Amino acid sequence: MSGIRLISESTYVFLNLTDHTLDDVDESLRLDKQLKLDPHSARYGLGALEKLPLEILHLTLLALDVQSMTDFRRVNKRARIVAGSIPQYRRILAHAPAALRGSLNLETARNFSCQALYETLSTAECNGCGDFGGYLYLITCRRVCFLCLTEKTDYLPLSRKDVFRKFGLDPTHLARLPRMKSFPGHYSPRGIKCRRRETLFDHCSAREAGIAVHGTAEAMERFAAEMVSKQLEAYNSRLPLRQTSQIPGRLPRSEDAFDGHSAIRHPLNGGFTVWLAKPIIIVGRFTGVGSILSRVTETISEKVGK
Repeated sequence: MSGIRLISESTYVFLNLTDHTLDDVDESLRLDKQLKLDPHSARYGLGALEKLPLEILHLTLLALDVQSMTDFRRVNKRARIVAGSIPQYRRILAHAPAALRGSLNLETARNFSCQALYETLSTAECNGCGDFGGYLYLITCRRVCFLCLTEKTDYLPLSRKDVFRKFGLDPTHLARLPRMKSFPGHYSPRGIKCRRRETLFDHCSAREAGIAVHGTAEAMERFAAEMVSKQLEAYNSRLPLRQTSQIPGRLPRSEDAFDGHSAIRHPLNGGFTVWLAKPIIIVGRFTGVGSILSRVTETISEKVGK
């Protein structure tokens, strides 16, 4: 699909811009092809997990995040058969495999469970305005319409520096914030080239963390404004030295670098239209059979204890 720029009320031009949506991504990770496995062909079992009823396994696996479910499926063929027998997971694989590929590509698969993904895909309303939500914001797994996706700052992820500047957080506060990894490539109608994968943080979660740290939204904004003011003072104090040495200095940023034409300041567009410049499937690191089975066993123990 090509981009469109409106010149006047009756005139528009097509932009030479490739969208790189998930529909165009390399489908080497064809999870939906593994739905037809023979249940009697597995040579090895799941160890102690085989003693549990299948229904308990299904409930436990649905509570795992998408990345953990993917890691569990890599244990052996029996694990793939058990995971593929979950009705909700089968429907996701059959009808929305791009959602799984996208979350694995962007490294957001640990932010939400398989059950949460299934429930989000089963709804139709935008999480922000209630209109039809044709997109999926993959950082926090929320339905969103096109207008909210492109106009609301809630769906504009922030870089690490922006999180520090806007909400007065420090590196110790970032560990639990939902995040994603961007993809190198050319983005926006201007064809901006981004060479590195950047870590971007969810705007809403970062704001909530800032309010929790500072107490109120007003205190957070006041602290952030004071930090920017101190940076400007430090910049101005060094200005005479730069003028004598003829070394250009960079003015501290006080506003967002958002051009108003799209919500894509960084190389992404959350949801089924995630911008991917290279058709590369990035999957999580395999952590080993023992750790995966122990994680599932711990989850089962917690549920039984409740």
